[in-house]
Parts: sequence; C-alpha cells; structure tokens
Amino acid sequence: MVIATAVPILSLGAMPAAWAVEGGPEPVPDGSISDTFETPLPRGVADSLQRASGQVEVTVRLDQPAIAEVVADGALAEGDVPAEPVQQETRDVVATQQEGFLAEAANLGASEIGRTQLAANVVVVSVDAAQLETLAAIDGVVSVNPLNRYEKHELPQDTASGSLSQAIDYVQARPLHDAGIDGAGVRVAVLDSGIDFTHRNLGGPGTPEVVEECFAGADADVTGVCAEFFGPDAPKVKGGYDFVGDVWPNGDVIPDSNPIDSGPEGGHGTHVADIIAGRSADGAHQGIAPGAELYGVKVCSAVSTSCNGVAILQGLDWSLDPNGDGDISDAVDIVNLSLGSSYGQDQDDSSFAADNLVRAGIVVVASAGNSADRPFIVGSPSSAPGVISVAQTALPDDLQWVLDPSSGDAISNAVHQAWSPVPEGVISAPLARPGDEGGVGCSDEAFAGFPEGSIALIQRGVCNVSDKAVFAQAAGAVAVVIFNNAPGDPPSFSFGSAEPVVVPTFTISQAAGQALVAALGAGEVTITIDPASAIPLTNTMVGTSSRGLTVTGLRAKPDIGAPGAWLSAETQTGTEVTNFGGTSGAAPVVSGVAALVLQKRPDATPAEVKARLLNGADSTNRTPTADGFIATPISRVGAGEVRALPAADAVGVLATAGTGGNVGLGIPSVTRSERFTVDLTLTNTTDERKRYDMAAAFRDETDAASRAVDLQISPRNVTVAAGQSKKVSVRVTIDGSRLQDWPFDSAGAIGDGSALNGPEFDGWITATAGDEELHVGWTVLPRKAAEVTAPKSVKLDRRGEADLTLKNDSRVGTGGVEMFALTGTSERQPKPAAGDPGTPGSNAARIDLAATGVRTVDDVVQFAVATYDRRTVLTYPAEFDVYVDVDEDGTDDYVVYNAEAGGFGLTGQSVVYVYDLATDAASAFYYTDGGFDSSTQILTAPLAALGLEAGQTFSYTVLAIDNYFTGAVTDSIEGQRFTVGGEKYLVPTTTEVGPRDRVTLDVTANPAAGESTQTGLLLLNRSAAKDDFSLVEVRG
Repeated sequence: MVIATAVPILSLGAMPAAWAVEGGPEPVPDGSISDTFETPLPRGVADSLQRASGQVEVTVRLDQPAIAEVVADGALAEGDVPAEPVQQETRDVVATQQEGFLAEAANLGASEIGRTQLAANVVVVSVDAAQLETLAAIDGVVSVNPLNRYEKHELPQDTASGSLSQAIDYVQARPLHDAGIDGAGVRVAVLDSGIDFTHRNLGGPGTPEVVEECFAGADADVTGVCAEFFGPDAPKVKGGYDFVGDVWPNGDVIPDSNPIDSGPEGGHGTHVADIIAGRSADGAHQGIAPGAELYGVKVCSAVSTSCNGVAILQGLDWSLDPNGDGDISDAVDIVNLSLGSSYGQDQDDSSFAADNLVRAGIVVVASAGNSADRPFIVGSPSSAPGVISVAQTALPDDLQWVLDPSSGDAISNAVHQAWSPVPEGVISAPLARPGDEGGVGCSDEAFAGFPEGSIALIQRGVCNVSDKAVFAQAAGAVAVVIFNNAPGDPPSFSFGSAEPVVVPTFTISQAAGQALVAALGAGEVTITIDPASAIPLTNTMVGTSSRGLTVTGLRAKPDIGAPGAWLSAETQTGTEVTNFGGTSGAAPVVSGVAALVLQKRPDATPAEVKARLLNGADSTNRTPTADGFIATPISRVGAGEVRALPAADAVGVLATAGTGGNVGLGIPSVTRSERFTVDLTLTNTTDERKRYDMAAAFRDETDAASRAVDLQISPRNVTVAAGQSKKVSVRVTIDGSRLQDWPFDSAGAIGDGSALNGPEFDGWITATAGDEELHVGWTVLPRKAAEVTAPKSVKLDRRGEADLTLKNDSRVGTGGVEMFALTGTSERQPKPAAGDPGTPGSNAARIDLAATGVRTVDDVVQFAVATYDRRTVLTYPAEFDVYVDVDEDGTDDYVVYNAEAGGFGLTGQSVVYVYDLATDAASAFYYTDGGFDSSTQILTAPLAALGLEAGQTFSYTVLAIDNYFTGAVTDSIEGQRFTVGGEKYLVPTTTEVGPRDRVTLDVTANPAAGESTQTGLLLLNRSAAKDDFSLVEVRG
C-alpha cells in the first residue's frame, strides 16, 4: 500500500552533539526507531506510473455510472430496486463503454485482468507503462491508478480465545435465538480468504476423506461429493467465487469458481465465517447468527496475509449480483470485510465501492484495524461513511495483570502472553536486565552474569519476543517483563521460538518500562506479581485496536466495538477450532448481530441497522491505563460494545442524518464562541404514540465541568406519532476562552493516541422512553485557534528597513509565528474532477505545494514546506523530499525527508531523515515539526549531517509525494538556492501575537547576504484557524 523500501544502514542522532534547538523540534532519542525505514524516491521520479517501465497493472475508472451509483438510497432494503429492464439498460451502457475502452486499449497492447460493472465502473488492465498516457486519453477515462493491496486484520493466534457459546451469551444473542431469531433468511458474503465448506461447523461432514478430496480440487469447479456442501442446496455455504486463486502474490491471479479456504496462509475467512454463522449438524456449535446463509468470496491470498485490491472490488461487485444475471435484486444482505489498510483514505477505491453498496441497500461491516491507539489510524474501507467500522474489545473473562515494584507506582496494565504459563502463585523477585546494547536480550551472551532467580526486564526490538523469554529463562529468570519500544498500550505477540516458554511472560508499555529502567538506575528494585491482584477486563478495550477519527473527513470512527478473540473453525481440519483474534474477529460478531437485526427487521436500511447497533451498544466500556481505567473515548470504541437484544428489540431508532453513525464534529478551529448544529432523526416503529426524553452526557465529567463545550437539544421532550419520525436538533457551543491551548502544533513525536484523550470532548446523546434507552456517541476535538494575518508585501526604506505588522483577529488564541526565507512558490493546481487524484475512489492523493522556505538556527538548517490543503497527520498521504546539492555541482548529495518512524502504521510518529545519496546511509535527528490538521511542516537537520557550514551556498529542490497510494510526485519547486547564515532579510525567527493584538517586527536588509533565490518571507502560523502560512514579498 505505502511506498516503502528497507535500507540497511540507519543511525539515530549519531552526531557529536545533542542538537537541541531552543523552542524547536524535539530531538529523536537514541535507539527509539527501528532500523527499517522508507527511503526517498530518486530525484526526477514523477508519477510512479507515468515514469514506470515494463508491464504495470492499473485500475481504469470510466465515467458512465454503475447501478450502485444511481439507485435510490437503500433501494434493496426498501424494495425500490429499478425494474430489471432499467437495470439491464444501465449495465449495458457500462458494458458497452468498457468494451469500447478495451478495444482501444488492446491497440496499445493492454490485456484485461478484470472489471466491475455494478459497484463501480472499473476495468483492470496490464499494459506497458510507456502507453499509460495514451491509455488515460481514451474517451471516457476518468482515472488510471495502480492496484491497491490490503492486509487481513488478524492478531497472532497465540492470544487467548473464548468459545462462541460464550460470545452468544455475552453479546445477548441467546434470548433472540430462544425466540427463533437466528439470522434465518439473511445472506452474508464473507470477502476474505475463502471458506472451508467441508468443516463440520460450516455445513460439511468434517471427515478426513471429504476434506482431502475437496482441498485436492481447490482450484477446480466444485463437483462430486464436495458439491453437496457448496452451492444453493448446501447446508451453509450457498455460493461464492475465488477472485485471486491459490498462488497470488507469488504468482499470477488465477480466478476460479471454488472459494475453498486453502493454502498455507488460508484459514482467516473460515474463522470469520464460523463466528458469523457457524452451525454444526448437531447444533452443539453455533455462531452469532447460526441460521444465516454464507457466501465465500475469496479476495485474500492463500500464501500471504495480503488481500488483492481488484479482487475486493470484484467481490463487492459480485455481492450485488451473486447469480450474475445483471439484476441486483438477489444481492446479499450483509458484506463482511475483516481486512483493510491503516490511515484509511477517502481516495481508496474499496471505500468508494463499499459505500456504493451501502447506498444500494447492503449492510457493510469492516474491521477498524489492529494498529493500536495511534491518532487517526483507523483503516479503510471501515473509514467509509456508510460502512460499520468495528473495534476490538476484551473477552469477558480476560484479566489484566498488576506488576508491583518496590520503587515507584504499580503497573496495572501488564499483558500476559498466552504462550507462557500463568503464575500459579505469588512471584516476588529482584528485577535485572540483560547486558547487550539497549537491553534487548537477543542472545545467550546478553544474559551472561544475569542473576539467577531474578525477573528479567527486556526492551522490545531486534528479535522475536518469545526468543527473549527463552534466553531469559535459560539464564534462570523466574519471570519475564518486556517493555514496548513505541508509545501506546502494551501488545500481545505471537510465539516464534524453537523452545517452549516455561516462565510467565508479560508485556508493559514503553513509559512503564522506562520508569523501571530509571528506578533500577537508582538502586535495587523488586517486582511482585500476585494472581489475586489480577483485574477483570470485562467490557474494556484491547490495546491493539485502531483509533479514529478518520484521517480524511475526520469522521467519528470506529462505530462500535465487539470482543474479537474466539475459538472458531480451523480450515482443512474438518472439526477443529483454534484461537483467532483481532478486529478480524470483532467484525464478524457485529455482522452476526446485524443478521439477527435484519431477520427481525427485514425492511431496515443499512443506516437503520447501523443506528440500531449503536443505539443498543453498552456505553460503559473502559480502557485500561497504568493508573487504572478511564471511560473509553468514542474515537476508540464508537457508541460502545455491541449488544444484540436491544439492537433488535428496540421500538425506537435514534439516527444521525445520512449514514446513521455517531456524531463527529472533527477538529473545528475556535477563535471565539462557535456554534454548530447537528440534526438527528427519532423514529417510532410502534403502532402507538411514544414520548422520549432527550439528553446529552459527557464521557469525562471534567470536560462537562470545564464548560468549554455545551450541548443543547431541541426539543428536549419529543412525542413521536405511531410509525413516524421527528427531527431533533443538537446545538453544540464551543467557548474558545475555556479551551486549553492547542497541544498539537508540533505533533511529530506523538504516536500515542491517549494524548488526545484530554483535548477531545465526547459522550453520548440519548433518547429515553420508559426502560428503553437509545444512544449515539458524539465527539469533537476543538482547536483553540489564532487568526494571524500579515501584509502581502513590505517595502524597505532607504536605510534598508521596513515594519512588518502581524495582526491576530482571534479573541481567544495566541498565534505563534515561525519565519523563514521564502525561496520558492508554486501556483495552486486546478480543482480536480471526479476520479482525478485526490477525489474519492481515485486511489491517488494530491499534494499541492504552495511555498517553500529555509532558515538556519544555531547548528541546524530548517526547511519549511507549505501546501494549499490541510492533512490530518504528518505521515500520510504526503511525503516531502528536499534534495540538496551542497556544492552546486549539479548532482544532489542528500535528501531530507519525513517518514513514519519504524515503518507504516507502527508508531504514528513522524521523523526527519537525512539520506546520503552516495552511501545509502540515513540518520534521524529530529521529529517532524508540524501539527495535526495542518498544511505546513518543518524539516530540521544538523548542518554537519549535510556537510554544510556557515557561508556555504547550496541548491535544493522540494518534491511533494503521494506516499500512500502511488509514490507519485504530485508537485515540485525546483531551482532554489540559499547561503547558510546569509538570509537577504533579517527578522526574528519566531514571535507570538496575543488575542486581538498586533506585533510589529523589524525587517532589515542583510548587508552580509549570500546568494539565494529569496524573494521575501514565509511565515508559518501555529494554531491557525484558517491560514497556516503567509507569504510576504519584500520590495526595495
């Protein structure tokens, strides 16, 4: 997905000084970043497709709308599907256009890989890269983009799992089963790695003979005895298709009609299917909706964890018309996607197509992702507005372990690793560390001299976590504590060692580990682990579950949570169940509950189904912390943990307009007191009038006490006639004077999503009638903003001086201003047409450069980059590469660029790398200096790292790159020059302008100015409400 290449040499802060810059960006600590990182693109590479060579595979979107784009909202659910001749006419128009395109494409040597005609009008072709420009010029082509790849959202199978019988009871599906509501008649398509229809839990006999015969023909039509368990007359798996085959991505995509879940990396889809609707012949084993019918749509690899982008599109298309007759009236009711890609983008074509299915009337459920509590990392396609995004919560009988040190606070959120034994009694022993660099404990030598009988404290990194435990136990450790090497909650890890681990092993957070290291530095520390102190984790968050808001659109996601670690069917075993976990296991719980809702409420639209799920969720979910528990933010768990009975039984429905999700107000910039109005709809499905009392609540009472955010509902008491709906308005007032200062002006080092818990305001909007309570979540992350403006130009007088007056119109926010030499500008690109890079479904981002600048402060150089559009995070979808020619010989020597520390989705932190083009070595010295929801960044590097010194003139070029989809260079500013310490105009490097105040600065011509392309000043405005930067021309 993300353009990334590993490079073997990386140093961290490896210069002979600390490089701290007063008031500047935070330095990167030694050893805090993995030695695998993304390299910058070679200078001169533009669009990764336009400059590619040889055969490339691309998706081509055409301009005739597909049927899912033109039907009325919820058409399938409401029985408003166009007549078959009308549908056929729409499809014929799309097919004719596709055939015409393919005929012209064939003249260019292109060959068809696949196409979709219902969810979206897309053709996938293989073509010589030299022909791409001509291909894009064919009449009707909207966009040409590379294929996407996604990942299954499964956690290591070594995590503890619960039984599906426990799941049925816990999510309150049992009372519905007892009442005859088991999902009967509801059809669910599982877009995944396929389904093992020979398994006893999924309609098969589970006998070795049948398993062997059916898997032997995995790439052939389902025939003979196998056909008894797959197809319209089968007990459970009623159909499906394999859109990838058995060898991709190690070989070509070879579709076939048999979606059995084969291959060494198979099994994911079988687990998912069993959780949704498994049922053994004797009824002893059941999934959440055991009466539902399943369709296996294979879109994920049998030999890797990857899922094919075009196969997902084809699978969504197939779900609209399983029998392939062109009439979508036989569309499935629910699609489950336990897959995705972190930092979900609206430009993602799977999100675009999934939303089209929702619009047509199909409930689409997708996993939020397993990228942990990192800001805005929730994945696509779950990030699409209409899709139900599912977070993972803990099993009801999970435990959280407490580590009690003799020095310092108790660590109350230690995670036991399921592949190690549980302590049978109290363990109390001294803490000791391995002796290798960083204390990572990756060899026997690292534990030479380790005191036997101690508890080993080891840092994550370099080798497998279970190997660390094996080395420690061999040295006599009685327990192992491994602390994370990135911010966030402590994770669970898979087992990967040759020997079993025989001592209890736990993981703790980076912060907790560093505190223990510090305590050890001051003296001996004893750790006590008492099983009696373990804390139940019922209805709590799992640390690995991805956090919202969405990185594009800033929508309130995930929508809802569910436990995800369940013992479920293991492919190719016939009868066995094994551990399965992650949001991959949480999404099918919600799909199963949605099937129960649809059986009881067959006319419900996708928006109503989503609203019912949210209305009935348990909102008391909590998040473990080092100090105890907090109520879980809406941006982690949505409306709460899913509950089937209230979702299906409720006679009222409280829904937001459009998609039925939670209320998300994004990151509004507040310069005074601001008001927003959100409309909800309250529906009464009974045959008698009902009266509801409306209320708004805060998740954190300290937020309510601050009075910075206020919610007023009108009317507060709503009487809804039988079978009718009424609008309810929620007026949200944000008093900027009561907000804390915005803490995210420099967010490069912030990878821990808990940093958002304080500034984020959230809670629930409720409607209560008797014992029925309906609720949706609400969330807002308000920015106390400044509104600093500057003149477009200033003129030097005869003395070479001018006044620069900065004015702040905000009534509440102080504006920090950073000043740079303006060395280059770029015109704004035209607004993109539908399908162009940057638009929904385009599979391409557009980063539009506005200006670049530079300054030197002490012993560092700082490059400022300003763009016309804001981005939520510093990492994606934009990379900025500054190519530096230090001796101006026409050959670039270094690249200064931003990238996520450690790799895609691993830390959430953005660092600045200095890459030596001659040696392929890279160093990271500083975190990227820039804010959340900002259009500017500052890239800082030591002068010495670039071989620069005072008075030296260098040249540089800035490239803006789509680092999420294509690797395309979407804009550039070239031909810039600057002399170290030789700015043309002298100004302070930084200043502040208070609320409703102005500051006048002296601008002075520098008599010692060196050569440069500087034309004025580039001002970067911190905490800006609207304009993140200003350009000031200096004349005279």
